[in-house]
Amino acid sequence: MNFCELKDEEIWLVTRLYFFVFASALVSIYYFKKKSKKATSLTLFYSFIIAASGWEIWMTYGLWDGLSVNSRRTEALNCAIPQNLNWIFNSMGDLLVVWIGLMLLKFWFKNSKAYLYKWNWTAFLILFFWFVSQNIYVETFFYYQQLGSNGDLSWAPLNPLGSYYNPVLFTIIDRPVTFQTQSTWFLMSPIIYSLIIYLNNKYHFLKKN
Repeated sequence: MNFCELKDEEIWLVTRLYFFVFASALVSIYYFKKKSKKATSLTLFYSFIIAASGWEIWMTYGLWDGLSVNSRRTEALNCAIPQNLNWIFNSMGDLLVVWIGLMLLKFWFKNSKAYLYKWNWTAFLILFFWFVSQNIYVETFFYYQQLGSNGDLSWAPLNPLGSYYNPVLFTIIDRPVTFQTQSTWFLMSPIIYSLIIYLNNKYHFLKKN
């Protein structure tokens, strides 16, 4: 029996999304149980809040001059991913993206933790290129024909130009990569790195005192 009568490509999309949600939940449980990793667990927690309030809720419901997610995808996908869970699932996926970014930094700077306490341009650029590249993948392969390439996504705090200015930046196999959808992670990059530095300084200081 085909769950929600999904097409093959839709089954693959839904499977990946539920996997990301499950993986994000496991990562969150692990870090929140590790009291010694409070800065990391709070970075992940705040990343979820920022993503949810910064764009996911706005775009799910089309709150300001945008279409709701139910108007941008098939009935089968609306069945498999209910609108009221959509912003939660997507925010959990965003949390996983941030966690992978943290792991990339840990791998790159395995002999030093200075990047956690003071701005380091190499660390920032690693996060920036990871965040933007994964988002390009999401737009061109994961949520292709759902995101709103015609500018029908809602205005949001981290999508400040909304549908009013949305040029196509470039195309990948004839699929557009737009300014509107890339602006969120472009802005998210300095926010997350600043948050990492702030929380690590705060809890390192408290631990020492």
